[in-house]
Amino acid sequence: MVDKVLEFVKDRLGNTYRFRHTIAVAEEAKSIASIMGVDVDRTYIAALMHDTARPLSSEDMLSEAKKYKINISTLDKKRPILLHGQIAANWLIDKLGIFDWEIYESICLHTTGAVNMGKMAATLFMADKIAITEGSHIDDSVLNVRKLLPAEIEKVFLWCFTYSFKYLMDNYQELHPVSIEAWNYYCKKENLEVLFGKR
Repeated sequence: MVDKVLEFVKDRLGNTYRFRHTIAVAEEAKSIASIMGVDVDRTYIAALMHDTARPLSSEDMLSEAKKYKINISTLDKKRPILLHGQIAANWLIDKLGIFDWEIYESICLHTTGAVNMGKMAATLFMADKIAITEGSHIDDSVLNVRKLLPAEIEKVFLWCFTYSFKYLMDNYQELHPVSIEAWNYYCKKENLEVLFGKR
């Protein structure tokens, strides 16, 4: 199954930075999956697929979203790139014939996070933010937060939201309502404990 997915990813992304990023995220996801206690191979597949729709144009992104009956919010219409995870998740089923709810959810939520997300989804969410891609500029804050693994993985998870928020705010872009809701939800210790367990 992994070989089939990898061929699809290579076909979609080619020899690009996005492909190198994808491989880096996939390797990081395997490492975090072992900490989270989720299936490593299936998490690897989710990570391989997560950005396959990202190269689509805005027009094609909206077209694919309509094809798969994905709910398109007002923000999605302004920034169709936000739909790439949900499109890639649907490609997993439609083009590769892989039906797996945890993988599907993980791909859908890797950009925004969400309230009550599963462990595999949280794993990919973190891996996408902290993976180090060869040839890219590495922010010192990424290097610092990586040092918190595995002992303080909850802090890494919350940091991923703040990192995304800072990037968007620095670029004067709207914060996604789903991410804001998730941040407020996971700031409550009891909700964080559901995902990571009591420490």
